[in-house]
Amino acid sequence: MGLDDILLNKISSIVGQRGLLTGEDVTARSCDPFTHLPPRSRAIIRPNSTGEVASVMALCHGANQRIVFHGGCTGVAGGAIAGVNDIVLSLERMNRVVDIDPVGMTMLVEAGATLEAVQNAAASHGLLYPIDLGSKGSATIGGTIATNAGGNRVIRWGMTRQNVSGLEAVLADGTVVTQLNRFLKNNTGYDLKQFFIGSEGTLGVVTNAVLKLVPAPSTQNVAFASVPSFEALLELLVLARRMPQLSAFEVMWQDYYALVAEHDATRRPLAPELPFYVLVEAMGYDEEGDERRFTLFLEEAFERGLIADALPAQSGKQAADLWRVREASDILVREMGPFISFDVSVDVRRAEDFVNSVRTALHEHFALVRSIAFGHLGDSNIHIGVHIGPDTLRHAFEIEDCVYGVVSQFGGALTAEHGVGTAKRHFLSNHISAQSLATMGLIRHALDPNRRLNPEVLFPSKA
Repeated sequence: MGLDDILLNKISSIVGQRGLLTGEDVTARSCDPFTHLPPRSRAIIRPNSTGEVASVMALCHGANQRIVFHGGCTGVAGGAIAGVNDIVLSLERMNRVVDIDPVGMTMLVEAGATLEAVQNAAASHGLLYPIDLGSKGSATIGGTIATNAGGNRVIRWGMTRQNVSGLEAVLADGTVVTQLNRFLKNNTGYDLKQFFIGSEGTLGVVTNAVLKLVPAPSTQNVAFASVPSFEALLELLVLARRMPQLSAFEVMWQDYYALVAEHDATRRPLAPELPFYVLVEAMGYDEEGDERRFTLFLEEAFERGLIADALPAQSGKQAADLWRVREASDILVREMGPFISFDVSVDVRRAEDFVNSVRTALHEHFALVRSIAFGHLGDSNIHIGVHIGPDTLRHAFEIEDCVYGVVSQFGGALTAEHGVGTAKRHFLSNHISAQSLATMGLIRHALDPNRRLNPEVLFPSKA
């Protein structure tokens, strides 16, 4: 019996039969949301409590065993890819909403709970957990914390970092760090949760979290509009920001909207003829006043020539249908795949120049280029998809090198909300200072000196 079998037997004695998957139960799963990419590891460990997580982590630490963490595996940066030398640790069985405090407006949840389950639990108390993603039915709280996920309503409520009050995490050696803070004010020592939020599982695994809730808005006003120029788009954003209830400002370049509208007539609210399209959403608590403010916003935008046409939603269903135009990843995968996706931040004022420069650079390097652009422009976040033909994936590094070169020229951020994962780690040193990277390395070495937690994530390969 080899060491691996001995280790797995010991782990099995901790997590039980339901907590250990092998064979076809492993290969039937995928590390990627868009393509079937099975873990190459021998086993998936599924603990049912923080105590079980700690015991498993301590065993793996003693055996110098590499661990890759799985949440909902909805990330697109390759953070869940597991190799033959890895064991996968999934928190899917730790999916309970432990309690909700409707007065303090906090919720204690296990890290394996899905974002949708958390939103539903909050809604049952008239509250809202404002982080919202297209993959909310699969994405887990632990995964959103590990990547500091953003999503559609960052302009109003911020990233995950702004919506977590406290957390519990297990370190590489099995040590449990508990800071399940529920207080709005607490300056007692280091705020350790900030080390783990956005660390992509390289410092430890989050097992429980205290989430901040807000009163569920009672109003939602949504409009889809066509915009004649980028200058008008920027003025429209400034105008929209005057609405205190503004919750989303989603922009689609004409290439993105034309693709969606061409392949799904139910997602064609306006003719795809102008350079930009925007979905504006405002959510508030004053039914009469919010409606009036939103109507005045649209009227002024028309009067100033900032929008050419607009379709305001007249019902909740219409609002959902307009959001389907923006959340059309199914069409992108079907009609444009294979493609390489990018998630960057740039100065909003230079977004048009940036996208044009990316297209120019791509056409200089590749004979065939098809690209689309869209994003949370109010948050400086632009998503770009690039297809160069059937060999697109084979040339992924060249495409990324080209696009990230332009990002660097514009002083942008390598990743806005998806994280670095394994896909972008080779470019990290070009986008943060050597001193920052070295400091990150010091923190990681202090908590995981043997680099056994998500070993290929975030940092360049170990020499």
